[in-house]
Amino acid sequence: MQSYKYSRDEQDSYCYPGTSVLRNKQGIRNAEALLLAEREIVSLKLLMLRVKPLRGRYGFSHLCKIHRFIFGDIYAWAGSIRRGEFMAKDTSIFCLGRHIPKNAERIFSALAAENKLRSLKRRPFILRLAHYMSELNALHPFREGNGRATREYFRQLSKSAGYELDFGGVTADKLLAADIAAFEGDNAPLVAILEGAVTACRGGGQKGEHLKP
Repeated sequence: MQSYKYSRDEQDSYCYPGTSVLRNKQGIRNAEALLLAEREIVSLKLLMLRVKPLRGRYGFSHLCKIHRFIFGDIYAWAGSIRRGEFMAKDTSIFCLGRHIPKNAERIFSALAAENKLRSLKRRPFILRLAHYMSELNALHPFREGNGRATREYFRQLSKSAGYELDFGGVTADKLLAADIAAFEGDNAPLVAILEGAVTACRGGGQKGEHLKP
């Protein structure tokens, strides 16, 4: 479906024998048909989250919960850390599997120490948001759907911090190019995208929205 590369053991454990088609709850064995079904289901799930976001405290478990909600009707492993060591796309090699838990702890502990980016003016908020988006892209904790799950996670986190995050006017190619640049240490293209995607919530924001009591 996407041009990722994996270790042979990981590829075999997720895909139907002799294919690159992910095992799925719909029993679809054709890559194109699976892509279409996934898009339809995920689009509906994302619309549902616009109406009723998942409650949580914006830690790693919250991200996993969002991924499980979005992809749970398609993949049995939705919301779970990917198995295997190696995962890459083009020249980007993501976090090795054995290092995902400790790096997730590092990232989300740092985010918590920054009070989930609340009480920041717009420009500092955008800069720190770009930093954490880059961090989670490099982590790439799931076998599929990392971009969609993390963007929804950051949309909800932004709302909690008093900002609207909307990538509706950004092309997939532009987002991909910005992710690649950030992976290589240059957050400027991602910051530029966020400058156009982040606006203050009407009514002054909704600090702490969607947190559990």
